Amino acid sequence: MFLVKMKKYFSVIVILLLSLISCSDDNPSDSAVLFDIVCLEEDSENGSVFTLCKPGNDEVITLTTPQRLDTRVVAAGDRFLLMYVPESGEAYRSGAVTAKGYGKIVNGELTVTEGNEIEGWDREAVYLLSAWRAGKYMNMHVRLPYQQGPRDFTLAMPEIQADSSYPDIYLVNASETDVATFSRAYYASFDISALINDPQVEGFTLHLNNSNLNLDEIRFDKK
Repeated sequence: MFLVKMKKYFSVIVILLLSLISCSDDNPSDSAVLFDIVCLEEDSENGSVFTLCKPGNDEVITLTTPQRLDTRVVAAGDRFLLMYVPESGEAYRSGAVTAKGYGKIVNGELTVTEGNEIEGWDREAVYLLSAWRAGKYMNMHVRLPYQQGPRDFTLAMPEIQADSSYPDIYLVNASETDVATFSRAYYASFDISALINDPQVEGFTLHLNNSNLNLDEIRFDKK
């Protein structure tokens, strides 16, 4: 079970994005500001190195900046939301960038469970705003009821599959207690290397209890 406290992820994103924006130049660049889920590969006295993949693509893009992040919030190896401007002016091209803000998100990995089903995976609905595969990660932007306690929020895959070339994976969302409150938006990134690195797997189907539109299954192809 992967338990996360959702409270901190919203507050950290807001605080860091606003604080860095307020400290930026008074005359911001005309270049487009981009938002992406990236991984902090390296933090040193020379600055920061990030990697990411374009949605639906496996090519690794490397971004560099002399700026450093607060590693008490985002440590090397963590995936997080980065607000940045590429010096080239082109999106999804390796090179130097200027970081405008960043925020902590939910990090997780695909869990393999015994049997051919996952009991109670759809107990609570998720309001899905977007979902995309980027390299070996499954990224999501969702709305969930705000709560201070932990919840089981993860991706799970039954060990026994009807079609091993296109396995079924499930977004599990379950609170420890019933929640009746307002909702907030969160970003999450799950490591699905077990699927991407398996040559027998051609793709997968994501199942979720989606309260936004009639879309409970999304099929993703590896290529």
